[in-house]
Amino acid sequence: MKRGSSAKSQAQLSDNAAKRLIELTSCLEYLEKSGHLVRVHSAVSSKYELAGIARQYEGKKCVLFERVKGSKYPVFIGMLWNREIVGKLFGMPGEKVPFEIAAAIGSWKKNKKKWPPRVLAKGPANEVIEENVNLYKLPIPVHALKDGGRYFDCSVVVVKNPETGIPSTSIHRLMVARKDRLTFLIDPGRHLGAYLDIMEKRNKPLPVTINNGVGLAPWLASITPSLGDGKYAIAHHIVGRPIHFIKAQTVDVPAYADAQFVIEAEILPNIREKEGPFAEVTGYYASRDKRWVMRVLAVTHRKNPIFHSLLSGQEVWNAVGFTAEAKIFNVVKQKISQLKAVYLDHGGCGFYGAVVQVKKDRAGIGKAAIKETFEAFEPLQRVVAVDEDVNLNDPNDVNWAITTRFHPDRDLIVLPNQAGHILNPMVTINPDGKGGTVTKMGIDATAPYPRTDTFRRVSFMNVNLKNYNIDD
Repeated sequence: MKRGSSAKSQAQLSDNAAKRLIELTSCLEYLEKSGHLVRVHSAVSSKYELAGIARQYEGKKCVLFERVKGSKYPVFIGMLWNREIVGKLFGMPGEKVPFEIAAAIGSWKKNKKKWPPRVLAKGPANEVIEENVNLYKLPIPVHALKDGGRYFDCSVVVVKNPETGIPSTSIHRLMVARKDRLTFLIDPGRHLGAYLDIMEKRNKPLPVTINNGVGLAPWLASITPSLGDGKYAIAHHIVGRPIHFIKAQTVDVPAYADAQFVIEAEILPNIREKEGPFAEVTGYYASRDKRWVMRVLAVTHRKNPIFHSLLSGQEVWNAVGFTAEAKIFNVVKQKISQLKAVYLDHGGCGFYGAVVQVKKDRAGIGKAAIKETFEAFEPLQRVVAVDEDVNLNDPNDVNWAITTRFHPDRDLIVLPNQAGHILNPMVTINPDGKGGTVTKMGIDATAPYPRTDTFRRVSFMNVNLKNYNIDD
């Protein structure tokens, strides 16, 4: 979480901002009016070409592909790859968005029953009910050159806890295997995996809905780490109002009423089929292996839907950053009051590297903050602690702090045989395939306490260039 506090509470977003965060169409309208959307008028192939063009805009403007060969639906990409644009969608500076999400998480924890969603019979997401299931009609991209197939990579999966009936939401990569079949990955420790274990013991399928093109608020709520059942309602607290579901056609699981597409499916018990490779957040291909299988039962959508996709790079890094920074900050701040800010840097792929900023008022506070940060977010493999005079969002400034304030023989923390995230190729996968281990590293790049003049950083007068007549 970056420095600062939100000027607005989670219940005080403007009506326009709330609407942008609830449904994708309003988001796109705003992006176009504000000059943050590029339209590609040429017909492009969903295999490689679409992603190749999108890659040229990564981190800049969002992209709408109006014509995709073999499909009548456009494709939108890039909603999350620029933090400042995300901030504009929220109606605030980008650095304040994690605080907004943190406030929503706190509000949700205090009152989980507030703003219960209604399950409507009809909504935009089921304006059209396809007579026949054929996923190949959708412009589902093949992104990278070695990908194993077409992938849903940013759709929200809704499932009910088999024992409580409480809905749970999450995002998984889903590969099209046939016109009515998907194979997919479940990371170890995910609730979907736990629910599937229950149903496989009963030898019964687990019904789900796959929601493509949901609003930014429900999307971010779905990736918020380690909060359990019902976390979908964090989205309600982000926008200050309930976000409604609709009843599915074939399964007893709700879908998002404002989604662009809804894929109704069931996960088949005790069946595994090939999935992968896939270009993952690490910049490497995830392996091909036998994984879980869904049978698609129905497809519904808006009258004029737009398919949503993403590139597994800056969009994922920012998305994880917005939510995990909020969680880490809230958890660590309870034990380390000197914590000022948290940033999951892009060099760490949004999952594996963090920079924490502390107010050093005693010796050892940097190391303490590092250890608590590792505890707060398990995927992390590297944590750097810096002082308040270091810009934790600038990799050059952080590297400067490491170069001039870090002494390896006393400031390095090495934690061997720690739980690691299986998508990182540095992780040694366990023999049972469930999780893996890795050695983690903490770098205390804070200046010694008390700070001497030797570690006094050079500073200059603050000036406002608007006050000067300068021809640049």
